[in-house]
Amino acid sequence: MTQAATAFNFILSALALIVLQLQQLTNLVASIQRLGGLTERLRQIEAQNIEAQDIQGTRIERREGEHIEIRNLTLMTPTQDSVLVRDLSVTVEPGRSLLIMGRSGIGKSSLLRAIAGLWNQGSGQIITPPRADLMFLPQRPYLIDGSLRQQLSYPASAEAFGDEPLVHALEQVNLAYLLERLTGLDADTAALKLSGGEQQRLAVARLLLRAPKYAILDEATSALDLKNENLLYRALLETGATMVSVGHRQSLMDYHPQVLEL
Repeated sequence: MTQAATAFNFILSALALIVLQLQQLTNLVASIQRLGGLTERLRQIEAQNIEAQDIQGTRIERREGEHIEIRNLTLMTPTQDSVLVRDLSVTVEPGRSLLIMGRSGIGKSSLLRAIAGLWNQGSGQIITPPRADLMFLPQRPYLIDGSLRQQLSYPASAEAFGDEPLVHALEQVNLAYLLERLTGLDADTAALKLSGGEQQRLAVARLLLRAPKYAILDEATSALDLKNENLLYRALLETGATMVSVGHRQSLMDYHPQVLEL
């Protein structure tokens, strides 16, 4: 009788799992359907844009190479009502970091969007390394819901790095005190109220962990003081990454052999 009761409980638990998780499964299916519909619509829009651009002959040509190179680039806004850059040619070879400067609204971030493949309106050619060798840091970093380990490892999985590299990255960007505030790497970061500078340092820590060949920084240290900014750029140089930075501070010239002023 005892064995029969135990066997029954095992079977009951297994069968009840679906019933108990029915609400979560329903939510999951609904989310997948919405994401699927969004993905399909985005594909349709992209196909329509490509067709329209091909008809007008205003699509930027792209291909992979060993370094970043821009050839005779004319960049337009997505609505094609304004020309941001005309006939620009720039080569960023390994070890020859580039600083892009200019007044606000001149098109510095737009040029980075073109390098990333987000904006394609215009003409000319953009050559970039494979995506695995590139990492983009925006001015406002994207923070996920999860533990400090997940925050640092993003966009990789939480298991991609051990404890020692994660702690070292925090120390490099002056964020080691977060370990005490959160009591460890696996604590939830939902309660953290990070300032703009702390968020930017956290994003740079991600870059230090991944150590890509090319790092594209769109005013990624604008919320930091000069001391912390210099600290981060020295750490980036130690990884061997070649940087393409947008910034306004003259101090950034110390870390970029090339300067492009728009």
